Amino acid sequence: MFAKKNVVAAAALALLAVGAQAQVTLYGTVDASLSRKQTVDLTTGDKSTTTNVDSGDMSTSFVGIKGEEDLGNGLKGNFRLEAAFNLDTGTQADDGFFGQNATVGLSGGFGAVNLGRFENVFKTEGGAFNPFGTSSFYSTTFATGLADGSSWSNGVEYISNNLGGLTLTVQHSAKEDSKGAAGSYSGGATAAAVNYTAAGLGLSAAYGDVRSTTNAPGLPLDRSRAWLLGASYDFQVAKLYAQYGQNKFDDNVAGDVGKLKGFQVGVAVPVTEAGAFLVSYGQNKESDADFKIRAASVGYTHNISKRTNAYAAYKNERYNVAGASESTNSFGVGVRHSF
Repeated sequence: MFAKKNVVAAAALALLAVGAQAQVTLYGTVDASLSRKQTVDLTTGDKSTTTNVDSGDMSTSFVGIKGEEDLGNGLKGNFRLEAAFNLDTGTQADDGFFGQNATVGLSGGFGAVNLGRFENVFKTEGGAFNPFGTSSFYSTTFATGLADGSSWSNGVEYISNNLGGLTLTVQHSAKEDSKGAAGSYSGGATAAAVNYTAAGLGLSAAYGDVRSTTNAPGLPLDRSRAWLLGASYDFQVAKLYAQYGQNKFDDNVAGDVGKLKGFQVGVAVPVTEAGAFLVSYGQNKESDADFKIRAASVGYTHNISKRTNAYAAYKNERYNVAGASESTNSFGVGVRHSF
């Protein structure tokens, strides 16, 4: 009996040791809303209005698994797998099952190095300096195209440790394709971002040179070079946000084919311990053509619990194309739960 007790105790200690070295976490967000949305055909000017049950209007619905293992001497092995889905239909939302993030890497005193597919710095920095975060619908940063909300495949990523509030992220997406048409650019993409936070202040700067971010055959004939600046300050009674950026497009045959330049300003105002009003305005304009898009969003979020949140939001978009002006109005109410 004594021997059996010793064996059981030893097995329990072994399991505890394994649990201390390797940790795996299941997490995610589910977001669904009832909305009335308006769209417009910019060619004909025809408008359509639909009543929808939609997924991910305020936050992307996804399920994730992440884990890390202590390898000793301050070194850790880690992985992250995130699959975005449409809660209203149960279907896959991204290009690939783990289309949002799918990485494996090492971290330590040097920072972290990850390999795989990851959200690009324009998405993470664009969401960090907007009161609506990375919302693909209500965030005016993404609604106007001021920032890219995609993930990059075939990538390697370096993230520094926090150095007195300063962090650096460098990303590269390998081209992984054969030589394409004559005169085409080399594929792939490279981006970097610097982020600084101290007390209530937040600052960021991101730059990217993008030719392609998927393993598509051939090489691209065009490229985009973009930069995005962000700032925020939390006054406690209100948090202010601002962004300013540019995206320049080049064709390897035609040369410079124009650029988009825009901005976003916003504010989040807590009105109770659980609720806050959100307001954001964004604009993006093409410098060499008669094209401008403007978007304004107003919303209210209320934390029912630590994990469950209800929201209501409204968005107006205005388009100016070749002298013609069109506008749309959309609104919705929804609930999201994080786990």
